[in-house]
Amino acid sequence: MTDKELSFCALCGPLEDAIEMMDSGNMAGARAVMKRVLAQAQELCDQEKSGG
Repeated sequence: MTDKELSFCALCGPLEDAIEMMDSGNMAGARAVMKRVLAQAQELCDQEKSGG
């Protein structure tokens, strides 16, 4: 597995946590986790665009 693939897969765990938070009614926590994951995904995209 490449570093890029590993970085992408590492985003899945927090998303699972966010779903569990939503299921338990913790919408604020789920939103915070999802925003963090989106920021990390954007960083991955930016690195890909810059050839990193």
